[in-house]
Amino acid sequence: MNDRLALPAAAALAFLTLALWLYLLLFQAAGVQVANRSGVVIGGLTVCQNGGDCLHRAHLWPHQTWRVPLDRTTGKPIRLTVHAAGGQRQSVAHVPETARSRPSFVVGQGGRIQVQ
Repeated sequence: MNDRLALPAAAALAFLTLALWLYLLLFQAAGVQVANRSGVVIGGLTVCQNGGDCLHRAHLWPHQTWRVPLDRTTGKPIRLTVHAAGGQRQSVAHVPETARSRPSFVVGQGGRIQVQ
């Protein structure tokens, strides 16, 4: 690469990287979030809408957040199901008040699920 092009190319790449990070952090309003704050790896996660659209994830590591790209509609419940190691299943449903709201499920100590 020509030395005259190296600095502009690096600046353009830095700008594009920053723009992508800002887009991902600020403008991703769609979907549902599932956060693991339990301190252990949880497995067998399933997020479903009332219409039958479901997404699955095998594992979610401690302090990791899963952004689930489901299209939400007002008044339709969204359900999170987590399969614990002992064969136990925990499930929580949430009905979003508006289509723009982003429900967040937080799995805490002992596998308890809260909606925020």
